[in-house]
Amino acid sequence: MNQGYKQNWEETRQRFAAWWKREEADRPVFVITSPKDIQKEFQEEPGESLSLREQWLNVEQVLEQTEIGFTNTAFLGEGFPNYWANLGPGSFSTFIGAKPVFEPDTVWYEPAFKGIREAYPSIDIGREWFNWSLNATQMAIKKSKGRYLITFPDFIENLDTIASLLGTEETLYYLVDAPSEIHRMQQQLLPMWFNACQTFYDLIKDEQGWSSFAAFSIWGPGKTIKLQCDISAMISSSMYDEFVLPYLKEQCDGLDSTIYHLDGKNAIHHLKSLLSITSLDCIQWTPGAGEPDGGDPCWDTIYRKTLEAGKCIHAHMPIQRVRDFVKRFGKTGILIQTYAKDEKEAEALLKDSLTW
Repeated sequence: MNQGYKQNWEETRQRFAAWWKREEADRPVFVITSPKDIQKEFQEEPGESLSLREQWLNVEQVLEQTEIGFTNTAFLGEGFPNYWANLGPGSFSTFIGAKPVFEPDTVWYEPAFKGIREAYPSIDIGREWFNWSLNATQMAIKKSKGRYLITFPDFIENLDTIASLLGTEETLYYLVDAPSEIHRMQQQLLPMWFNACQTFYDLIKDEQGWSSFAAFSIWGPGKTIKLQCDISAMISSSMYDEFVLPYLKEQCDGLDSTIYHLDGKNAIHHLKSLLSITSLDCIQWTPGAGEPDGGDPCWDTIYRKTLEAGKCIHAHMPIQRVRDFVKRFGKTGILIQTYAKDEKEAEALLKDSLTW
């Protein structure tokens, strides 16, 4: 890797490798960013005159804005600069027919099918968006010149993809009224999802076969991907075990380095099922809006059960929480993502953590 935006790439790789294996460590993996002490001024913000759609899809302008951000950001510990072809949280659904609706800060999806019995997804339906994502990834690889990682898009999978294709409320009804059709769609979607993963992995893998998923700043050997099922907050454990768990297990078995995004209090009751998947490596806990942050002791049971199951944890918290969190859980298998007000604060955390 080129050291233009980050200096310690090789040490970062070594620490991630040890984290995935849950090897004993002198400190946790720390994904830290802060403003650079010396900020570079730019005359004009690129892309200001573009339409909302162009602000998402004009890759040249997006990359220019991204690199401005990198220029003024310090990536410390295991933090690293990255870019992904961003069609919002759930771009896989656009590859198979969901229509993206661009907003200033996110992307929503209009359903592709009017009913589940007519829903036969195909990559050809969303070929435009699949091709855009491939082209954006290729452009970024060329422009990055090894200065930052090009990562997997935020595909999203399982029932969340079906909800994008059919609508969330409709999908919840179909779980009761048409369970065999839900299974049929899961079985059809799984090989298409694996093919998309392989296609992008072949583009983004580095010389050692490593890849990355950007949203949670993870980097690892082989296909390194985040998995999730946010709609699971609205279903029972028995439904999760029937309609999600078998397909999730297949995904974990077919990947190399896996992290599950457990989102919100209403999804906690699925933790036991998740921890039963031998090939799942890590749980990333997100408390959700209005809840205490990820370092609050009220969530300790989640982290403790995850570590006891032999898996890694990924926790996001304010920097003021970090010391106590490490005191409670140690350093092995722990990744903490946080932000510092400046480089001095970040460097102090890295130094002090070696003595805890």
